[in-house]
Amino acid sequence: MYIQKMEELGSLRNSSHDRSQLKRKIAPKALQEQARRVVDEVSQYGGIIRQRLDIERMKQPLQKGMFYVAENDGNAEPGFLVFLPKQAPVFLQTKKHAQPPCTLRMRVSPELSSNGCTVLIATFDTIQRTLRIEDVWMWKGASLFDFEPYSKRRTYLKEFVEKCWIPDTRLLGGVTTTILNPKSVDEAFSSDFVGVHTIDLIPEMAGKRRMWIECNPSAREKKRVYQPTHEQKPVEPAPQPVQKNTYVDEFSARAVPVDKMPDIYDLFDADGTIVGRGSVQSFSLAQVLRSNDEVWVDVRWNKEFNGYEIFRKSTV
Repeated sequence: MYIQKMEELGSLRNSSHDRSQLKRKIAPKALQEQARRVVDEVSQYGGIIRQRLDIERMKQPLQKGMFYVAENDGNAEPGFLVFLPKQAPVFLQTKKHAQPPCTLRMRVSPELSSNGCTVLIATFDTIQRTLRIEDVWMWKGASLFDFEPYSKRRTYLKEFVEKCWIPDTRLLGGVTTTILNPKSVDEAFSSDFVGVHTIDLIPEMAGKRRMWIECNPSAREKKRVYQPTHEQKPVEPAPQPVQKNTYVDEFSARAVPVDKMPDIYDLFDADGTIVGRGSVQSFSLAQVLRSNDEVWVDVRWNKEFNGYEIFRKSTV
């Protein structure tokens, strides 16, 4: 089944205003152990994503290679988002005293784990109710971190966004999901880190852990001394989850089934231009559409899961 349905993470009531910590759905013990085994094998570093770097020692690493900057406005630790065969996605952290691994409700393609597991790096902030997806360490069973540079791993992140995942804020218990678009060192260091709690320096070189620096007032003053000695270009931005105000709220489109993704359709306008991808939420409508290779449907933007919903068969 394409849509993986898991237990509710938390109440949606007043989720836009409630800043209390989101209740996590703890993963079953067997699932926790399975996810940990995958993480242990994903890299020579196992579960170590980043290490702390004193700003006084920042100059030497920056002069040795290319880095990208991720700005963090909270203090949540990054972790591993593990996609296992026929299981709910598991988010886990390996830092000492970390909370137990939890399951997340996400609309993802089973291809992510059908021939081997996929492991993403993400920051799950239960206070701010955000999930930021940042990197790909394993893709459909192939280990990437030790062998592919960061900019190359980003191409798999683009594939994840465009082909393997449909954002659904409602399904995720009111959690907003974004994709990290890091800055170059030049861009990040040209201005003060106002409102930034920490920064991560992500190496371009394969197999190198990221480093993090606390952005206290003292650090903001000292950082100006440590400019890189060579140009550092930003990576290509990854596509972001589609926002509602980009599109017309309701329209008709020709729906073509997406292979191996039940109840998911590519949507085309009258000129044959692809508009996007939509899903069917009604069981009865799903049954009707499954009997057609392609059909005209009425589509609307569903703000609850931040995506196109096919809500009836069109009469055009």
